[in-house]
Amino acid sequence: MSASFQCTIMTPSGPVYEGEVTYVSFPAWDGQYGVMAGMAPMLGQLGDGRLTIEATDGRTELKLSGGFAHMQGGMLTLLTEQTEAA
Repeated sequence: MSASFQCTIMTPSGPVYEGEVTYVSFPAWDGQYGVMAGMAPMLGQLGDGRLTIEATDGRTELKLSGGFAHMQGGMLTLLTEQTEAA
């Protein structure tokens, strides 16, 4: 079984996603980032594009628009202006 970590996606209107995941790929201002368990702490600016979440219960794809990504202590938080189904 793959190692997992907590992922939360927040918009100004509230949480969009919260759960244990094994991999998250998201657009940053300087390219696509991929995050797995054990990643070093980071803070980055999000870009516009496709977000992919791999969890034990399936795969979720969303489009997001701007914001920030923060990874620390086994938790990834994405703060974004808006999301919609991909």
